[in-house]
Amino acid sequence: MFKVMIVDDEPAIREGLKTIIDWDRMGFEVVDAAANGREALQKFERIQPDLMIMDIRMPGMSGLEVIQQLRQEHNQAHVLILSGHADFEYARRALGYGVDGYLLKPVDEEEMEQELRRVYRTLEQEQRGNAVQPHQVPAYELVEQMLLSTSGREQERALQELRLDWGRYQIILLEWHAGTGEQAEGIHRPLQRLRSWWQGEEQHIVFAAGPWIGILTGRQYDQQALADLRQRLLDEDGGREQWYIAAGDMEEEAELIHDSYEQAQQLLEGRFWFDASGVALAGQGTVHGAYEGTDGNTKAQTAAPAPQAAEWADRLYYAVDIRSLAAAQRVLQELLDTCHRATMPERETKSLCSHVLSLALSRLPGSVSGSGPAVQQCLALIPELYSAATAAGVVELISERLDCLLQSIDGGSHESVMKQMTDFIRRHYSDNLKLELLAEVFNYNSAYLGKMFKTYTGDSFNHFLDQVRLDRAKELLAQGMKVHKVAAQVGYANVDYFHSKFKKYTGISPSAYREQLDRQLD
Repeated sequence: MFKVMIVDDEPAIREGLKTIIDWDRMGFEVVDAAANGREALQKFERIQPDLMIMDIRMPGMSGLEVIQQLRQEHNQAHVLILSGHADFEYARRALGYGVDGYLLKPVDEEEMEQELRRVYRTLEQEQRGNAVQPHQVPAYELVEQMLLSTSGREQERALQELRLDWGRYQIILLEWHAGTGEQAEGIHRPLQRLRSWWQGEEQHIVFAAGPWIGILTGRQYDQQALADLRQRLLDEDGGREQWYIAAGDMEEEAELIHDSYEQAQQLLEGRFWFDASGVALAGQGTVHGAYEGTDGNTKAQTAAPAPQAAEWADRLYYAVDIRSLAAAQRVLQELLDTCHRATMPERETKSLCSHVLSLALSRLPGSVSGSGPAVQQCLALIPELYSAATAAGVVELISERLDCLLQSIDGGSHESVMKQMTDFIRRHYSDNLKLELLAEVFNYNSAYLGKMFKTYTGDSFNHFLDQVRLDRAKELLAQGMKVHKVAAQVGYANVDYFHSKFKKYTGISPSAYREQLDRQLD
């Protein structure tokens, strides 16, 4: 019997793992459990378990930190990690330390037993001094050892046992997501499905690569072949699942398979920035560090400042306020493009998008009477937004909800652009309005929009805005409001500037205007 220690901060998980598996039948015995990383390290020294089954996220000391420390003193320690769906980055880093496998919570019994059988064979092989013959180890396990082991010696041995002579080699990695509303599970079932496709075919070996499914192939997959593979996967499940696929370069020497694997891994780590095709090929298409921008062109990623939520919230609010879904989509796409150029991580990007949406829509009930319930319904999508797999998915999800929102508040107005623009100015005269900003909102060249505006109103944009502000200022002065408060209320931060503008347009100062009104009342 090989000794097992379970490490998880949730008592229900620790007890559940002890009961769902027939450990004796699998050749293991659960000898102890630990509730946190520090306790696990202390007990490891005393118990010396053959296998640790460990949660990757725990308070105090994470599973990743435990593995790092174990590798310093016990390089051959065997670990299976447990992870939630949102912990792919932690899992990927753990794989770099040579863990034996990855299990997604809630644990699938069949998948766990498969992992235990694989670990058992490895432990037995070590116990016999590597006396197991090559044909006794499945090819997919040898590929996993070759690509995921931290031991160069182990990698070399696995490659020798594979005895590949295909002449060319390529690694494909696939990320699988269960359909919307379906219970999250591990990769066991989709992994078996892919293995059944190429059963008996020599040049396709399907293996587990932590949170991903890997394929070692001797057939070259180009962009179209990857797209066809993804479509086949989607069609087989009726489109309920989500698949993202990345492939490294085709190599001509078996010793370079790891290079193809690393390229595919780097691509899939940038999955959030994949375009609508859902596939990426080394040297082509969407790669980590490039993103299909709003103009449809792939842009190299350069350092850029992180976008400011307030600025983008204003732009999104204005787009919604003029009832333009197209304008709102443009703002969202440009926001995501800016996040990508600023090299923001996926979760930080989603958090910013949520904040921008909240800030923008919280202003809407003030300008659109009765829109409060529709706004709340739209904002209810925020938890769902964090499960979007790609940037394009974020835009699509928000756009769908904004479309419903606009329809509920009489969206899709057929008014002319100029009528919308003048109404917009009258609603937002106190904001820091610029012609350039409105040109972005209405999707026009600013110089052209300025000419159109003057033709329509007879005034320049700035003159029209000043006139709207000063007409409102007259109303406020007539109500007895102090001059400096009036200036701030109508959009002039500098009271002296307001004073000069008022005098230019009316011929008298604000205070003189109010005195004139007082005399008329007397």
